[in-house]
Amino acid sequence: MPASPASAGSSAPSPSARPSAAVSREAVLDVAAILPEWLETLRASTLQTGLQAAIWHEGELVAEVAVGPADEPAGIPLRTTHRLRIASHSKMMTALAVMRLVEQGKLRLDDTLGKRVPELADTPVADRTLRDLLSHSAGLTRDSADSRWWRLGIPFADREQLLQIARTGAVTAEPGLHLQYSNIGYGLLGLVIEEATAASFADAVTELVLDPVGVEGLGPDLSADAPGPEAADGFAAGHTSLLHGPRRVVEQIPTGALAAATGFWASAGAIASFAGKVLTEDALLSPASVREMRRRVWTLGEGRHYGLGLQMGLLHGFTAVGHSGGFPTGLSRTWAVPAQRLAVSVIGTSVDAPSSAIADGILGLLALAAGRPAPQAAEWERAGAQGGGSDGRERPDVLDEQPAVTVPGAGAGTDTGTDTAAGTGTGTGTTLSARDLADLVAGTYDSLWGRTRLAVFGGRLFCLDESAMDPAASALELSVEPGAGTDIAAGTSADAVRPDPIDPALTAVELATWGDPGYGSWSEPLLARLAATADADADADPEDGTLRCVGLVDTGQVQTPSAEFTMPERVTAP
Repeated sequence: MPASPASAGSSAPSPSARPSAAVSREAVLDVAAILPEWLETLRASTLQTGLQAAIWHEGELVAEVAVGPADEPAGIPLRTTHRLRIASHSKMMTALAVMRLVEQGKLRLDDTLGKRVPELADTPVADRTLRDLLSHSAGLTRDSADSRWWRLGIPFADREQLLQIARTGAVTAEPGLHLQYSNIGYGLLGLVIEEATAASFADAVTELVLDPVGVEGLGPDLSADAPGPEAADGFAAGHTSLLHGPRRVVEQIPTGALAAATGFWASAGAIASFAGKVLTEDALLSPASVREMRRRVWTLGEGRHYGLGLQMGLLHGFTAVGHSGGFPTGLSRTWAVPAQRLAVSVIGTSVDAPSSAIADGILGLLALAAGRPAPQAAEWERAGAQGGGSDGRERPDVLDEQPAVTVPGAGAGTDTGTDTAAGTGTGTGTTLSARDLADLVAGTYDSLWGRTRLAVFGGRLFCLDESAMDPAASALELSVEPGAGTDIAAGTSADAVRPDPIDPALTAVELATWGDPGYGSWSEPLLARLAATADADADADPEDGTLRCVGLVDTGQVQTPSAEFTMPERVTAP
């Protein structure tokens, strides 16, 4: 079934009322750098089929990623150019077309269906206004008494069938009583657009909305000659869930007279670019018209609203607008953040694709990269947190203001001042700035329990749950803490370096954690296990003193670099 506004945001993080930090291009690139691996981890851990994701920022498509299959049984990989159905994003497109006609003086939001569509005069829907229909306030059925098209049991309704539904079974409540999401209502808006333009819906929305914006790679419905997943720009297949066994292919289907509600297709890059231009740069409508669309009509939950063809949310401090979509071939979500000239989109190729959760997660990572802490971190670190006696802990400095560390042994024998790949050789060891150390340890680490990522965002080092849909929600900030052994003049911390507790031949660097609720490492540092390349790799040059991170120790548990981790066929007891 198609995603409704209420259900589409059910996986979102708790909204924050704090103002969002500015998102720089560097911040976007920080997130873009981990996007392919993170998406593949999510896909593999949830047994998903293909996923596309994209980030648009300040007029440019900065990241565009595709992972997994476009057709799983056929083994065809998903490309960023494949076309996917974006379903109820069509409502945003239809609302934009209506607002264009309003600006041209050809429609009014208070016009009724009976006035605008002659076949609907003297029918039960005749008094429903365009504003009612755009905001799902018209009290109309969601999909009619027989909507087997959602399981490909029958074709989608054509014009005559849609008119018949309107005459006989569309009205379920008086207008304005309650939100009643209605695909039928948006199908009727498609008829209004056709009457106002004397053109088909596809031609009208192309002329009114798509052509003026000029983004390639999206369209209003499936054409009769549409290519399949074997073509680089063809339509990817849909897939069933795993509930009834291995995933089966779900074929694409045209949407007839309901194209205005659910017919559109796009790539993630195309719809992110379109939403960015239209909703953050006023590339199509006047600012007044966009404000009218964003005006709250229904409150869907804390921080979530519906206006005229637009959903709105407060996510990780960002005020975002956009839409979600659900089709038999997959789920989709696009958010645009007008204040940041930012848009993200995620489209999946299965009926259980976690597209909304992933899109929210991308916004969370962008919030970290923009300089914001994890959503609950400040609460866990305040004075008296959880009723305890702590005086509270300040957020760590950025990496460039943290002390350096000297790793003994590594680089020994090199001339003082000689740069290594990860620091400066001193003859007694290698001195690493906090930023060099962060770059050295950045990456993913595996264990029986899952995968951890250390990543640098916005000049800070974070520890993330790589398999989480919203990694920012539980992100820990890591830092080199100055202690009693800190050499103020040299700017180095001796206290942060000690022998590895499991293999004394290795050196461990302590990374203090900030933002832990107490179930993990609130009072225990994460240990980065360092070794000279020659010590860690039998094939390395024995004279090579370059450092590498060979794992982590988190409250005594060892995590191995992902590329070196192998899960045994059976995990046996010692």
